[in-house]
Amino acid sequence: MKRIFSREQTRARIRTIWRTKKFGYKTQCPYCKYRHKFWSMGSDKWKCARCRKTFGLFTKSWLSRTRFKLTEIYEILHWFELGLTDNDIAERLELDYRRLHRLLLTVRKAITEYENSTIRVLEDVVEVDESYFGAKFKNRRRKQRVKLRKEGRVKRGRGAKQLQQPVFGIYERTDGLVYTQLVSDVTKKTLQDILRKKVSIETTVYSDTWKSYHDLDKIFKKHETIDHGKKEYVKGDVTINGIEGFWGYATEGLLKHHGMSTNNFPYYFKEMEFRWNKRHLNQKEFVHLLLYILARKKEKIGN
Repeated sequence: MKRIFSREQTRARIRTIWRTKKFGYKTQCPYCKYRHKFWSMGSDKWKCARCRKTFGLFTKSWLSRTRFKLTEIYEILHWFELGLTDNDIAERLELDYRRLHRLLLTVRKAITEYENSTIRVLEDVVEVDESYFGAKFKNRRRKQRVKLRKEGRVKRGRGAKQLQQPVFGIYERTDGLVYTQLVSDVTKKTLQDILRKKVSIETTVYSDTWKSYHDLDKIFKKHETIDHGKKEYVKGDVTINGIEGFWGYATEGLLKHHGMSTNNFPYYFKEMEFRWNKRHLNQKEFVHLLLYILARKKEKIGN
């Protein structure tokens, strides 16, 4: 595999970075948390003197099943940070696409777990909105359009959006953070249940006039709306341009993939959320954060 971003880093240095992200500054048994005595078993493996279990750099991490070497993963993550598609990265690094795709899907799953566990309660002023993602009826293949017509699933107006995936988003103005959640519908109960879990009651909420946002002033400190039907987009401090800006960012970021499976879509969308929330990081900081996320057990992320 070609090495461009990582060619100035030795294997020992990359290995040290990974060990620090996984264990901190002192090696720890991932099974019993012992830190004091280990026997070297060669090939970056150790045996714990307390529980007698053997572990390695990838034990109990998101990469426990990968066959990629640590130096290869370090290089791939730099290309991933650039926002290229899996196919583009595979071509540039002369890698098998399917093997690379499996690795990057694991990265996206780890990102999803990280975002869901670290974004807890949003405060101060938030903007809320719902959006829809996926191919519109007219952009689907002819065979699929015929099938949808026969099933009676072709509708006009807002009902046409049933063919797309609804996503609910919350934008916190203070830190510019976004939290998104794929939902089965955009009813009042569904959206307000999410708001109760993710937004402090002492928060000011801005939204449009969609009926699902009615009565938010009874739950939160303050609720004001923008009426897009009257071509109203800014009213003093009241606007939802922040969350709408994220929708545009996510749409552009997802388009380059030219479609993806329904099962994988949530992970790709959380990748967009993660990139938006970490947009202040440079490439090195971004990659090192990914290493931290990948090195930890699922239940340890965010702790």
